[in-house]
Amino acid sequence: MIRRISALLLISGTLWLVHAPRIAALPQSYEGGSTSYDVSWPNCKATPPTAVAGIVGATGGLNFAKNPCLAAEATWFSNTSLYSNTGYKAVAAPAYAGWPKRCSLDDQKCLAYNWGYNAGRYAVTYAASHGVHAGIWWLDVETVNSWSDVVRYNRASIQGTYDAIKHYTVVAAVGVYAYPSQWDQLTGSWRPGWPAWAATGTNDRSTAIQACQESSFSGGAIWLTQYTRRLDEDYVCP
Repeated sequence: MIRRISALLLISGTLWLVHAPRIAALPQSYEGGSTSYDVSWPNCKATPPTAVAGIVGATGGLNFAKNPCLAAEATWFSNTSLYSNTGYKAVAAPAYAGWPKRCSLDDQKCLAYNWGYNAGRYAVTYAASHGVHAGIWWLDVETVNSWSDVVRYNRASIQGTYDAIKHYTVVAAVGVYAYPSQWDQLTGSWRPGWPAWAATGTNDRSTAIQACQESSFSGGAIWLTQYTRRLDEDYVCP
């Protein structure tokens, strides 16, 4: 996003970082009332939009998956944010039982946190390997990905991804993208207070503008609302 404050140092295989302060208000890099775009692997062959700001998927639709055109899409915008897919796949979680927490194999909440944390670290490391950094990251939370029927495990996985991105990057903020109803279904109406990017599921810009006035599904300020035309477009809430 703000490239001059976004840096990861990879020294002898170790990621080093400096934490940036958390910002609650709309950052200057998002101009209220303007239009942003979000793109990822389905848009690899798309014509780049004429826009200053954009959000690019670091991952390719799932945890531990790559967006093969991340580096190219990141050049489409002068102000680039990134997003990471989220989820929780319980059958694969034991592989991450030992880090960052030491989890017993019957502690599903701990395993879910580690799964999410390692997925977040994967996304940051993959983006950094292509020289792509951002001052703002978003967590993409959608029901189409793998989740648990137990909402506290889903929350733990999302929290793990959030914590990893905060730990391994120099960021102004980490926010969350979701359809409000899907967020409530997956998390049990959890309100962590993070910045919100609300999907509307329409192609109507006026609906997206109105969505800025709705209650926030995350409990934090609504920064963006999404509607879809040729590409996904995002209205920046004033």
